[in-house]
Amino acid sequence: MEEQEFFLNIMYKNERVKFRIVNPSAPLTTLMHNLRHVTGKDGRLIFDFPSLDASGAPLDYFFGKEDPDIKEVRVLRPRIGHTDQTLADYNVNNGDTLYVIPDPFPG
Repeated sequence: MEEQEFFLNIMYKNERVKFRIVNPSAPLTTLMHNLRHVTGKDGRLIFDFPSLDASGAPLDYFFGKEDPDIKEVRVLRPRIGHTDQTLADYNVNNGDTLYVIPDPFPG
C-alpha cells in the first residue's frame, strides 16, 4: 500500500506556502527546525525567521492551529517534560493550515 503524500499550508507574516511534509510523524521541533532552513528555487530562505525580537530578546518559534470553535489560533506548545509531540498529538491533518508564531523567551 502506497502512503499518501502529506501537505500543510504554513502561514507566517501573512505569507502562505504549501509544503510537502516528508515525515508527518517527526517531532514538531524537527519540523520547525527544517522549516527554518527551507530554501526556494532561488536558493534564498522561504521565510525569514529573526533570532531576536525588536527589544533584543531571543525568539523561539512554535506552530499554531486555529481552533474552529473559538476562532483563535492556539499555540502547539510541547507539554512540560516532553519534546517529541507530533502533528498527530495535536490532531493536525493533511491539508491543514498551521501558523508560525514567534515567542520571545527570557535570555
